[in-house]
Order: sequence, then structure tokens, then C-alpha cells
Amino acid sequence: MIMRHVHKKAVSSARRGVVLIAVLVVVVLLSLAAYQYSDFMMEEYKANDSYLRSAQTRAYAESGVHYLAAVLQTPDAINNFLAGNPFDNAAAFQGIMVNEKAAPRFIGRFSVVSPLDPDDPSGNTQGFRFGVTDEGGKINLNALLQLDSSGRLALNMLMQLPNMTEDIANAILDWLDPDDDERSGGAENITYSVMGYRCKNGPLDSLDELLMVKGVTPQLLYGNDRNRNGILDPNEDDGSGVLDRGWSAYFTLNSRELNVDSQGNPRINVNGKDLNQLLDDLTTAVGADLANFIVAARQYGLTTPQTGTPSGGSSGTPAGGGRASTGGAPTTPPTGGSGRPASGGGGGGGSMNAGGPLSRGTLNLGGAARSKQTIASLFDLINSTVSIPNSNPQGQPTIYASPLSSPDQLTQLLPALLDKTTTQSKTQFIGRINVNTAPLSVLQGLPGIEDADVQAIISNRPNPSSLDPADPIFQTPAWLITQANLTPAKVKALERYITTTTQVYRAQVLGYFDSGGPTTRLEVVIDSNQGYPRVLYWRDLTELGRGFNLNAATPQ
Repeated sequence: MIMRHVHKKAVSSARRGVVLIAVLVVVVLLSLAAYQYSDFMMEEYKANDSYLRSAQTRAYAESGVHYLAAVLQTPDAINNFLAGNPFDNAAAFQGIMVNEKAAPRFIGRFSVVSPLDPDDPSGNTQGFRFGVTDEGGKINLNALLQLDSSGRLALNMLMQLPNMTEDIANAILDWLDPDDDERSGGAENITYSVMGYRCKNGPLDSLDELLMVKGVTPQLLYGNDRNRNGILDPNEDDGSGVLDRGWSAYFTLNSRELNVDSQGNPRINVNGKDLNQLLDDLTTAVGADLANFIVAARQYGLTTPQTGTPSGGSSGTPAGGGRASTGGAPTTPPTGGSGRPASGGGGGGGSMNAGGPLSRGTLNLGGAARSKQTIASLFDLINSTVSIPNSNPQGQPTIYASPLSSPDQLTQLLPALLDKTTTQSKTQFIGRINVNTAPLSVLQGLPGIEDADVQAIISNRPNPSSLDPADPIFQTPAWLITQANLTPAKVKALERYITTTTQVYRAQVLGYFDSGGPTTRLEVVIDSNQGYPRVLYWRDLTELGRGFNLNAATPQ
């Protein structure tokens, strides 16, 4: 009996030990499960937090895009909010706070940045600007073949770019032109069919599409700037120690400008049919003297002081300097330049009337006054004259000198004339080059321009990195004559291809937190569109990295 009792106690004790071990095992397993669950939940929390913060930085960057569109939408907005300088303006574009009342960890910002121009003269050491890039200073590939039907002019412009070859230039033009005729060294469908696709024979949808063109490589299009920040990062140095942004720094697909003045108002067409209304409009815009001269030119045509032959007008012959003639008799050259008769005389009864100034009464615009001439170029009005026949008591013509013949009047009136008036009825211009911002290689491709002209333009134009607003003189091409000393004839030859205004801008917008973490990086092209801004291009560059150290002078 005693032995049985002892045995039962031992068994009971052993069972209690097993239960204890089982409980401990269960506790351990539950602890592990709880730990694993807690770890899963923490990972899920971190993932959700990371997703949330990434979504927030995207919202910050998108806010920056809309902010940028708002401050670029009109010339007044640029002048008032950006002090006339959208290109390098840290006060307006660096570290703009989005949610300033949030907890420190959630305070977000956006910055608007752009790589430096290919030949930036500012000495900027950080490698980028807080501001935008002017698309008008680049070659618009989709407008390139509008320059001339043969494409020779377009080819010459492309050939000025670094690393460009004639074969690749012709291949680009073949990709753009509507025909299947292969240029020398170019490529059409026969070439591309082997690669499994057809030649576009039309406008590009993006610059990346150029990578489909025969001979165009990522190295040529984007250089060694793999993350598109305009900075030579350590992993991008190809041994040259020089940043190469490739052709992307010179090409655009979006440049355009409306045919409006600096205040956004439609320009006055000097070739309008109603001369009475034209005179009223011009008098308000450029003053009575020049207005009267322009209307007289519409009635009687322009002549050159040297020969008395037609100048400009439908013939497009540029005005020159020299002596005026009346009825074949030479006279002294026009002087004064206030729309007054040119004084002087000559032999054979060819003397000119030296009476009062050219006025509305002199123009005789009663009833249905009709124009007989058109003005082909506003630059034809410089150094030209108007001969009004049978306008003096002797029945001889009176020759009036252009107000723009006077250097003082030229400096004062030409900017207003180019800003307020036009010779064309079209509402917009596509692809003209902004000489105020174009890189050297783009300027060199302009037709008929010489190296001395290019240097004169670069030396006299405003610095886009200057903190001071640009002088209003640079709002029109008048400064090419008054500041850079190009001849009126040369500027007239260039006027079809150049401008000094823009309304399309490119920039990168970064959204980020003060406390670190994810960054969203967007690249956009915005058409200010005279108060109705449009985003023409939107690309997420986040996968290429932050790209810019916004608080230091070195890239991240």
C-alpha cells in the first residue's frame, strides 16, 4: 500500500511538470506570435507611413506646379510677383512652405529648380537655379521645317549643335518631314522597317522619341547627365570632367508666342484696311508723327532717300540711307525725322515743300480712304521716306522723312512700334528663337548671322541670373539695333526667326519634408497662355533620385 501511494504521488508530480512545460511552451509560442504580429504591424505601419509621406510629397510637388502656373500666367504676374525675373529667383521659388501649421515632422515644402543654361555666365557654383528655363530659347523641332520648304535652313541650324553630324541631322529631318524621300545619309521607312517600326513622318510627341531616329543615342540626346539634374555627379563623370547635357539642352517641342504686346493686348496691324481707324489706334500707341508717317506709307508707299524708289511694301526692298530725289532731280537727304517734309533743294524745279508737319489733314483721309500699299516689315520704316505727289503749290511732290531716321527718335519710338504693332494677321508664332535667352550654338544657327553679331548679342543682352529686372528695352528686338548695333537690314532678315518674348517655360518641381524622408521630383512644361496657363508636359523623375541638394552647393 505504501509503495502504491508513493507511485501515485510521483506520477501526479510528473504530470504537473508536464503541464508546466506545456504552459511555458504555449506562453513562448504566444509571445513569438504576438512579437511576429507586432513586427508585421510595425512593418505595415512603416509601409503605410512611407506611402503616406510619399503621397504627401507628391501633393507638395503638384502644389508647386500649380503655383508655378499661377505666377507665370501673365506679364503682370511675372513683373509684380517675380520682379520680372522668373529665371533665377530664390525668393519666389526656394523652399515654399505648404502646411506651416503642421507638426514639425509633417512640415512640407516645394522648390522650383532648373539646370544652368549650356553657356551660363553667372559663375553659379551650385549647378542649378531656383527658377525656370525658357523654351523659347531652344530649337523647336516640330517647327523646324516651317523655316523653309527645302530644309536647308533647318539642316544648318542643326549642324551648329555640338556632336551633330550631317547624317544624323538629315535622319532627324526625314523623321519629321511628311514625305518618304530619303535625304543624303538620312533614313525613311526602308531603314526603319528592319527595326520593326515605321518612320514617323510627322511631329514628335516627346524628345525621347528622337531615340528611335537612326544614329541618335542616349549619350547624344542626354549626354552624361543620367539623372537630368544638370550637374556632373561623381558617378556620371566619363573621364572628361565636363558636364554634357546633350541635345536636350537645345531642343524643345513647345515654344510659341501670341501676337500680343507686352501688356497682353492684341497688336495693331499696320496693314489694316480702315486707315482712319488705323491712324487713331497708331496715334495712341506710337504718337502722332510716326502714326501719320505709317498711314502715309500705306497710301503712297515707302521710298529710299538714295533713289526715290519703292522701299519695302509689297516688294519687300529694304530701306537705305542716302539722298532723296523728286521727279528725277536729286535733293539733300531728309533730316529731322519728325514726319516733317525733308528740306533741301535741287535743280530742274525739283525743290521739295518745306511746309508744316505731316498731319491728318495732309493725309486727306476723308470718306472711304483706301490703302494702296502694304508694309512688309516694320524695319522698312527706318531710314525711309514717303513721297506725296502734287502736294505743293507748284504741283510737285513733297518727300517726308520717317521719324525713325533720327537716332534719338529711333531709340524712343522703335521699341514702342515693335511692341504695339505688327504686319501680320496671324494670332501666334511658333518656334521663333528668343535671342535674349538662346544658347550660343542656337544663335549661331540663325540664317545670315555672323560671329560678330552673335558676340554682340551675347555681350549686350540681359543676364537671366541677374537679380535685377531686365530693362524694358529688351522686350522687343529694337535692342538689337540700339544696343547691339546690328543694322536694320540684318535684323529685318532675322525677324522671321527671332523674338524677344516667351510664354512657355520648363522647370523641375521638388516636394519634400524639412525632416527628411521621400522626395517627389516632377518635370513640367507650362504655357502661360496669357492668363490661361496650360501644363503641356508632365513627367515624374522621382526614380532618378532627388538630384538637387537644396540646402547646399553640392548635389545629392
